Amino acid sequence: MTTNSEKGFIEKLNQLIDDNLDNPTFSTDNMCRELGISRSQLYRLVKEQTELSTSLYIRKRKLIKSKELLENSDFKIAEIAYKLGIDSPQNFTKYFTQEFGISPTEFRKFQPISEEREFIQTIDFQETNENISPKKPKNFIYYWLGLALFLITTFGIYFWQKNQKPTNIIPVNNENSIAILPFKNLGKPENSFFSDGVMEQIHSSISLIENLKVISKTSSNQFRDTQKPISQIANQLHVGYILAGSVLQLDNKVRITIELIYAKEDRAVWAKNYEGDTKDIFRFMGKVSSEVAGELNQKLSKVFSKKLEKIPTKSLEAYNEYLQGIQLVKSRSKEKLEAGILKFNNALQLDTDFADSYAELGNAYFLMGDGRYIDVVLAQKMAEKNALNAIRLDAENVLAYGTLANIYRDQFKWEQANTTYQIALKYNPNDALINYWYSLMLRSLGRMDEAIKYSSKAVELDPLYHVITGGHILNCMIGKRVDLAEKSIKENELLMNESWVYYWVKGYYCLEKEDFKAALKEIEKSLQLNPNVRLVRNQIYFCKAKLGKTDEVNAYLKTLSDTPDNYTSFIIIYAGLGNKDRSMSYLEKSATLGIIPTDLKVMNYFNILRNDKRYDAILQKFGLL
Repeated sequence: MTTNSEKGFIEKLNQLIDDNLDNPTFSTDNMCRELGISRSQLYRLVKEQTELSTSLYIRKRKLIKSKELLENSDFKIAEIAYKLGIDSPQNFTKYFTQEFGISPTEFRKFQPISEEREFIQTIDFQETNENISPKKPKNFIYYWLGLALFLITTFGIYFWQKNQKPTNIIPVNNENSIAILPFKNLGKPENSFFSDGVMEQIHSSISLIENLKVISKTSSNQFRDTQKPISQIANQLHVGYILAGSVLQLDNKVRITIELIYAKEDRAVWAKNYEGDTKDIFRFMGKVSSEVAGELNQKLSKVFSKKLEKIPTKSLEAYNEYLQGIQLVKSRSKEKLEAGILKFNNALQLDTDFADSYAELGNAYFLMGDGRYIDVVLAQKMAEKNALNAIRLDAENVLAYGTLANIYRDQFKWEQANTTYQIALKYNPNDALINYWYSLMLRSLGRMDEAIKYSSKAVELDPLYHVITGGHILNCMIGKRVDLAEKSIKENELLMNESWVYYWVKGYYCLEKEDFKAALKEIEKSLQLNPNVRLVRNQIYFCKAKLGKTDEVNAYLKTLSDTPDNYTSFIIIYAGLGNKDRSMSYLEKSATLGIIPTDLKVMNYFNILRNDKRYDAILQKFGLL
């Protein structure tokens, strides 16, 4: 809670900044003298109360004042930059856009009424005015759907044309690639899900463009509310373009601003905005789509137009429940998966034809079984039922096909799984998770060149998701591409050094080299970060067995009950002890129940079992030989 003295300090600081906005000689030292404190004290106080450095806070204050000048004066942008003591109009435009998600020129075009102006200023100063309570537009769902259609159509045409003929844009590496950053919500916090919904829908549809690399939402969402410059974000994501946007909803008025930014030059090459009443949305969308198509001299094919015209649901309430469910499921914990399932069911009660909600519900049930939170057979039945419902309503629902393929993979129905993954990739080749899931199946089958190919693409599409990167490193190790594994381990050290997956795959890297002491050290770090992964614990005792710590290993084995849940542990640990017969015995018992360890054919834990007729018979039984 902010004390009166702290509030007084900020008020004095703000007044000092305001009084010297256009004084280029007024330095931090001058500010310290006026306030009677040292530079270090100034930095500490500003950091504690605003979470910004002194220089960034001063800039933020100047930008807030610039909004007032843009709204209430006729000064040119260059004049405003000069009055604020910002060294150039170009830098002013850059800082303003980074702060508010909209350029000064576009901001000035939108002249809100007095209550809206008060609301905007309230947001900028991060203060709450309880007397202002903007009404939610009754027809907002139609605005959102129309907006999504407009944006998807526009960018679909833009990138389709780029792939058909040369443009006047300077070519760069990864030119046909884009990351869509989370849209900034400039309105009330409770409207944030609309911003996310717009971004989600645009992302899903732009991903359908086969010759365009579209970075996964998992990676791009890591830059929500970031202060990093566009060029740095693009470098981290390995893309040529960034799509950024903002949403401002006030009463029955809505303003959306979208910019396509050429990352190398941090330059907007395309910008559009929507402003007006929600009731005019379809007329507006039709006009803009026609103008954009005419400008690019392209006509939308009937097939592509039909895809882009799809809407997820006609119910705003259902969509709200659906978005909340997606957020819950991301954690994969039992409690949040259950809460997510409830949200998806709520959405389906509001709209029984909501295909995406069926697909997400199917995926949630699959994850419940995968985490052993409920019976696996029941989970797979529920997942399959809901995935098929999604496909019945939407024959091109990628997540539904992906979920079905995962079920078939876990049931060792390799042919069905392979076909279903390929169908999913046909409808969306840019889906990072589908590419990754497919690579896991190919790894289980021992088709390592193909597995590396698809996990490489998954990493390209989702470079900041540690699970995908870890799986790719494992594929490279198993596929004897040690050079690629070493390169990826080194490049991702800073990115993944807080992830249990990173230390687990580093441990497997050492294990493949039979450096069991180094492997044990890395895997123990993994266990510290995530003590709930059984495979990590199995790997630890496998290494201890290899290092001759038999008393410790046997003591641990005695703590395990002789039940199917522990069969894989017995198989791996007895293999580490060199006890082939005990390891094989548990493998046969497990196979009798229709269960075998993941990647039995390729993981080096099972080397001791190779060339044994009983082992080969089990591989053959499960379609792996």
